[in-house]
Amino acid sequence: PTESPDSDIVDILALKQIMSKLEQNDRALLELRYFKNMTQAKAAKALGMTQVQVSRREKKLLSQMRKELLE
Repeated sequence: PTESPDSDIVDILALKQIMSKLEQNDRALLELRYFKNMTQAKAAKALGMTQVQVSRREKKLLSQMRKELLE
């Protein structure tokens, strides 16, 4: 069995919907990390945060998003 190409589209739409609900600074953090491939240290500098703050916030956001996607 192969996965339907439509499932990729559904996943992308779900991700966009979840990200649209995030606060602007949280959305910016995820965009820097996952769409612009910045390290935590570089993202932290761009956002005026520490690397530890970015790490903790990122972990919390990803956990929240996973939970929403599985609902």
